[in-house]
Amino acid sequence: MIPRLIATDLDGTFLHPRGEVSALNARAVRTALDEGVHVVFATGRPPTWMQPIVDLQLPSAPVIGCNGAIRYDAATGEITELVDIAPELISALGTHVREVLPGATLGLQWADSFGYEPGYLDSPPDAPGYRCAPLEDLLLAGGPVLKVLVQSYRTPLDDLLTALREVAADELSLTWSTAGVAAGDRVLVEVGARGVDKAAMLARYCASLGIGAEEVAAFGDMPNDLAMLSWAGRAYVMPPRHPLLAEVGRAVAHPCADDGVGRTILQWFPGSGRDA
Repeated sequence: MIPRLIATDLDGTFLHPRGEVSALNARAVRTALDEGVHVVFATGRPPTWMQPIVDLQLPSAPVIGCNGAIRYDAATGEITELVDIAPELISALGTHVREVLPGATLGLQWADSFGYEPGYLDSPPDAPGYRCAPLEDLLLAGGPVLKVLVQSYRTPLDDLLTALREVAADELSLTWSTAGVAAGDRVLVEVGARGVDKAAMLARYCASLGIGAEEVAAFGDMPNDLAMLSWAGRAYVMPPRHPLLAEVGRAVAHPCADDGVGRTILQWFPGSGRDA
């Protein structure tokens, strides 16, 4: 059966490893839209990193960004829903990190800019919208914080998660899409407000369209996709399978470098004359 809505992650899933949308994946999205199927891009990326989707020049491009903290239209820039993190929780998180995770640094993601503590980046990016300052000053900058990124080169992923869970409790959500897991790697955990994940935002969006989970097909590749893949009626996991996604859904036959998402979508529309 053809799904009524397709939700796809970007990095490692829909985007080519070069960070662009392939011609075949773009064709698959337009085919699905022409057939009346909704397409949603569900990503950890903030709105400022969505140029590959903007470049598709779709009339509407619904995005669930920052791991479910924001929903907006990449084609128009209109924000529909936003779930930010209370400043006092960020302050407590920063205090805890300084106490138990030596060398770890924090970054704050706003909808249109990014702030980070000294040491988070080796050098300031040659791009607008970046600010380096102590955490206290970043919080004073104002604006809703969509996610906090906790970065460490000294702490393995499991230990970093254990330490962050001590302060997150039920007030914050933790996820990650980093390849690094060992001390010495760049280990990155993304922190959102309570209840924030791709699945929760996707479920609310689908409800507004009158679409049930069983009518949704979702594509993903990393732990930050797990909730969405588990919620959707049809889950597709990109190769190579992440260990935490080993029991979820079915494997996509082709990796993102070989247009696995687009090839799968086009197989649902054999009568369109545009199958891969």
